[in-house]
Amino acid sequence: MSDDRNENLGTEEEDDEGQPAPTPFDNPFFLPVLLGAFALWCAWDIITDAPAYQDHPWFNIGGLVLGGLAALYFTWSAVKEKRAEREKSPD
Repeated sequence: MSDDRNENLGTEEEDDEGQPAPTPFDNPFFLPVLLGAFALWCAWDIITDAPAYQDHPWFNIGGLVLGGLAALYFTWSAVKEKRAEREKSPD
């Protein structure tokens, strides 16, 4: 019994094709969702005039602009990647 456990230590699970099993981090939309949530959080502080915005207004403004632009860029990249993947698949 202990020999079986020792053999499986350090090995990754593999799917039917011999590739490592995908994780949520492999999804191309993971980063755009996080960046969009950050931009929305900064926007919410600006809209509600939160104490964080009153103390550090340029952080929230910069976070909204940079986070929003980065979210748009990575969303566009993820859409292109999914389209290329769909065209490549033999359906």
